[in-house]
Amino acid sequence: MLELAGVVARNPAKTEAFARKYGFRSAYTDLNEMLRVEKPDILAVSVPHYMHFPVALEAIENGVNVLVDKPMCINLREADELIRRAERRGVKLGVILQSRFSDTYRFVKELTDKGGLGKLILGEAVVEWYRTQEYYAKSGWRGRWATEGGGALINQAIHTIDLLVWVLGEPARLWAKVDTVGHDIEVEDLAAAIVEFKNGALGVIQASTATYPGLPTRLEIHGLKGTVIVEGDELKSVQLAEEVEGLKPPARKAEGLKSWERPEAVPLENHTRLLRDFVEAVVEDRKPYVDGYEGRRSLEVIRAIYKSSSTGEPVNLPLKE
Repeated sequence: MLELAGVVARNPAKTEAFARKYGFRSAYTDLNEMLRVEKPDILAVSVPHYMHFPVALEAIENGVNVLVDKPMCINLREADELIRRAERRGVKLGVILQSRFSDTYRFVKELTDKGGLGKLILGEAVVEWYRTQEYYAKSGWRGRWATEGGGALINQAIHTIDLLVWVLGEPARLWAKVDTVGHDIEVEDLAAAIVEFKNGALGVIQASTATYPGLPTRLEIHGLKGTVIVEGDELKSVQLAEEVEGLKPPARKAEGLKSWERPEAVPLENHTRLLRDFVEAVVEDRKPYVDGYEGRRSLEVIRAIYKSSSTGEPVNLPLKE
């Protein structure tokens, strides 16, 4: 049986109200106290990006399994340290990249793995969203390199970049340019990159939070024998030279809120599946579906994009920091 043992946040009144609303046994303002008193099996980390590393590390060092929101950290040095410490302590480390649990994207993954598109030649990950200046100003941490770790790439586009590398495989080299064009912030609200993959495919990444009024996320995968296009979480087109036996596209979903326009409009179904998988991984003592190594992959691409843009040169992968 899963029990919500304790919730930790800085504001006592808000934390207690949150605990009552969602059925947590206790509310805390101190992480160490909660870990000592509650001795939880799992800690879910959903805090500003720059706090992912210290909060997750504290839990790991206390022998607690950790599920951390994306990005797992704001740089690879911290990400690698979390992976190393989790392995040393014998605890599970998972990353919240919930799109991998989408029926639509799992269909795309299975289709490509079974060779339904033939040799993969091109992938496009396009995240053209819109966020107001208020979105950055009211948070106190978004829009700054030291606290958010980046902008449109590391916060919004990371899910689609994760899907791109999940489907196309290991990247080998990339060229990129990022810019800030529509907000008074330090970090990028516009980015473009070309990626060479080890299998010979090319990838194109476009990301923005300045593209008014915001458009659905798009993932396109092209092979010599077919094309698949996804918008949002909806399969828009599957064109195959040959039918793939035993593979059925997912059912069409009802129209919902638009996360590319409103940050609060993210559907919960895939989060629920990811949480269930992580709990089962702890109970069954197996690797979670999205572990630390998998969570690191999209972060590595994003960090390489920042490096390429700052140097004006292509960047080879794997990237060391």
